[in-house]
Amino acid sequence: MGIGRSRRMITAMIVASTLMTLLNVVKGQVTQGLKQGPRIETSQRAINGKVAFSSNESGNYELYLVDANGKNRIQLTNNSGDDLDPTWSPDGKSLAFLSNRDGNFEIYSISMNGSNEVRLTNTASDEFDPVWSPSGLKIAFSSAVDGNLEVYSINANGSGQTNLTQNRADDAFPTWSPDSTRIAFSSDRTGNAEIFVMNADGSGQTNISNNPANDDFPAWSPNGRFIAFSSDRFQGFDVFIMNPDGNNQVRLTDGSKEESYPSWSPDSSKILYTAGTLEKNSLGNNDLFVLTLNGNSQNSVARGSADEIFPDWQPLLVVAPPVNPIDDPTLFVRQQYLDFLNREPDASGLAFWVSQITSCGSDTQCTVTKRVNVSAAFFLSIEFQQTGYLVYRSYKAAYGNLPGAPVPLRFSEFLADMQEISQGLVVGQNGWEQVLENNKQFYFSDFVTRSRFANAYPTTLSPAQFVDALFLQAGFVPSAADRTAAINEFSGAANTSNTAARARALRRVAENSTLAQQEFNKAFVLMEYFGYLRRNPNDAPEPALDYSGYSFWLAKLNQFNGNFTAAEMVKAFLTSNEYRQRFGS
Repeated sequence: MGIGRSRRMITAMIVASTLMTLLNVVKGQVTQGLKQGPRIETSQRAINGKVAFSSNESGNYELYLVDANGKNRIQLTNNSGDDLDPTWSPDGKSLAFLSNRDGNFEIYSISMNGSNEVRLTNTASDEFDPVWSPSGLKIAFSSAVDGNLEVYSINANGSGQTNLTQNRADDAFPTWSPDSTRIAFSSDRTGNAEIFVMNADGSGQTNISNNPANDDFPAWSPNGRFIAFSSDRFQGFDVFIMNPDGNNQVRLTDGSKEESYPSWSPDSSKILYTAGTLEKNSLGNNDLFVLTLNGNSQNSVARGSADEIFPDWQPLLVVAPPVNPIDDPTLFVRQQYLDFLNREPDASGLAFWVSQITSCGSDTQCTVTKRVNVSAAFFLSIEFQQTGYLVYRSYKAAYGNLPGAPVPLRFSEFLADMQEISQGLVVGQNGWEQVLENNKQFYFSDFVTRSRFANAYPTTLSPAQFVDALFLQAGFVPSAADRTAAINEFSGAANTSNTAARARALRRVAENSTLAQQEFNKAFVLMEYFGYLRRNPNDAPEPALDYSGYSFWLAKLNQFNGNFTAAEMVKAFLTSNEYRQRFGS
């Protein structure tokens, strides 16, 4: 059907002389992710509330509310124009919608009790498809103000209108990812309608549905796991879901009606959609239905002689978050041992750190603070500083930073070397110092025999050339005494063929106190990604696949002189969706 044909159908359905379109997706998720500097989550979560929709029951189109079981239907607006396409704010208290009450279709907002109507846009063109960002800060929509349809965003108060897609084809039906960092939309730039995804600033526009049929009306699930959409690949339009990267496309409906405009329940367990007959290239009477994700259970929400369109599901916020295993103090502490020290906890250490958290009793704020301090203590511990941080400094001394990156190593490199250098080590147990020393000797001996190091530092280098090259990569000028001590590891040899001496010299540079101080904050931020998220800072789901998130937290940590509590860095990673979803929800 495509964007062009879809709009002709909606035009015939509403006003023959007015270009019209639709849909948005249930956004209602206040928890944030970890992109571009993660925000702190609240203690609230969204559950399923009322359904907002448009109906011409009273003659023209007005906004209505109804329970998801079809009961307690009320009319919200009442004016001579057409009010269409309602979209809930993430707190479930307001709606943005379209209305032509003042001539062309513009975006308005209204409280759920029908009060406080505010006009948000004022252009000579028609606006379509309003959708509130889960952060509550933005509204995305489509408009032909620049000629063809483009996806725009505005601030929630109507200011700051920005063209995001800037494409000569028609781009419409925006829907936000639950962390507000990406937008999916439909575009016919390939000849037929396809689903695209872009960053919230309009960059990185990528076709994800890639189907010769028409794929329209994307709707991102609040839990971030799926994008629902409609497609006519089997003649009539059906509802599908797919992963956000376009994989695993699954058909959910298979009916004789045109099934389209999917919208998610806030708990991501159900999908609302519009079903109507197709009559001479225009939709006839439409009804609203809800189905479960497996497509087996379908129930009517709004059904009758009127035309019911544009459903959106209200998020209700409740204080109690879903139970997550990582909230248990014992499991939380054990995970810090696994993620940062690469071992199971010793009994005394586990008991000590758990008691730090449980001493708060029912004081929620105390518990949050203690969890942050306990977790940070693992990075600051002697054990990690002498293992994980030493691995970091070894790569910095040997190779400097990765090409085009602000960090010296990848997560896969760190993980393998951390396992090697921490083998059998439990700081505090009898003989731990000797275990650590043996591990270090083995680690550096192994490090300098790897092909990457051998290629970077041929044995024909003189000891002075070898040592100077290491300090250059490390990024600081050593004292004369430190430089001489590293050179003397070769005992006056003319070249650097002595493997044991190469290992000792590298170790001297890696363990240099100046290097440790210089890289401390950088390593702290990097280990937040390695430890909590088990990935590189520029890996997905980072929206730009760059180091902007890493740079954000490094700047903030430096701003607060390394005070991770004041910078709220550790807290942000611990409360992020990405970390918590490792263990549950």
